[in-house]
Amino acid sequence: TETARRVRLEGTVIVQAVIDEQGRVVDVKVLKNLPMGLDQAAVDAVSRWRFKPATLHGRPVKVYYSLTVVFRVQ
Repeated sequence: TETARRVRLEGTVIVQAVIDEQGRVVDVKVLKNLPMGLDQAAVDAVSRWRFKPATLHGRPVKVYYSLTVVFRVQ
């Protein structure tokens, strides 16, 4: 966020999500947050990501996955 950038806030947000049978990220929950809207920025970012679905016996399945989003000021 612009506010976090102005104060040069850096850090890591960890989220848990379900990757569904189509590889979409759903049901995102923040496990480790950062202030100034960075936790919501991480949720918004990972919600747009796509993955190759996990499989079990050759069939796509839902899986829980922990994702790490690192914020750095350049």
